[in-house]
Amino acid sequence: MCRKRPKPRQFFLFNDILVYGNIIINKKKYNKQHIIPLEEVKLESLEDDGQLRNGWLIKTASKSFAVYAATSTEKQEWMAHINKCIEDLLRKSGKKAIEDHAAVWVPDSEALVCMHCNKNQFTVINRRHHCRKCGAVVCGPCSNKKFRLPNQSSKPLRVCLNCYDILSKAKNQSNYQNNISSKPGN
Repeated sequence: MCRKRPKPRQFFLFNDILVYGNIIINKKKYNKQHIIPLEEVKLESLEDDGQLRNGWLIKTASKSFAVYAATSTEKQEWMAHINKCIEDLLRKSGKKAIEDHAAVWVPDSEALVCMHCNKNQFTVINRRHHCRKCGAVVCGPCSNKKFRLPNQSSKPLRVCLNCYDILSKAKNQSNYQNNISSKPGN
């Protein structure tokens, strides 16, 4: 599920990576392949909602998105196989599962007005923006701040005002605690 509409993708599961891409010619040529290391993946089942059925979230530190299978059985098999590969990989490597994942973006079609102020209606001039921290669809004034999210980019990214306030407070508190613990006598 892309932010604008559902798009078909072909997935390939290996014991340490998940690869997905666009189908180009009769399912024989693949373009724009994306590789996801399985040690970063967390799966979350989605409830069926109208025409969107048999879905689950694939969450990683840098990108998260919804996937929908043709049948309930296919969904269960994919989730079971991916989870088994993740468990085996983490057990063999001794690593811990990543806990901080990128937000799943709310599809554009689900927001006719800004999800932050509930006032600004989206038009050709008043564009939709996605908060990179929570995934909400917001207007320009409600997302005019940027914050560095190290798992997603080395540059500061667009975030909504709510997330900016939360992230700023957490950063200030962390800096304050670091300053206290680094003073002599502590």
